[in-house]
Amino acid sequence: MSDDADYMLVGENGVPTGFVDLDQITIDATVLMYQQAAVAGDDDAVDGVVHEFMAGRSADEIGYITAAALSLMTRHIVAPLLDVADQAAPQFNFRAKLVEAWDNAIEALK
Repeated sequence: MSDDADYMLVGENGVPTGFVDLDQITIDATVLMYQQAAVAGDDDAVDGVVHEFMAGRSADEIGYITAAALSLMTRHIVAPLLDVADQAAPQFNFRAKLVEAWDNAIEALK
């Protein structure tokens, strides 16, 4: 990681509100991503990972780390899984099914 990973956060008025260590956020997000992926399919275990992860962290930390974990999960787990699924069974068009599920979810949330 880098030596200059600390960044100052500022509010809308430009006043500093704190610092974040992007390297530590990335590390924590990577760990969270793999912990959740390792127990995928066992909702109770996923909940356990999340509860353990949240213990002792501020709401801001949780937000930054989970946002990073979601991005990492999409790029490094979901995308490769879809690539393999599409190669193994192209007739099912998994990506199109995912878009259809997305459309259905958006419609249901209205």
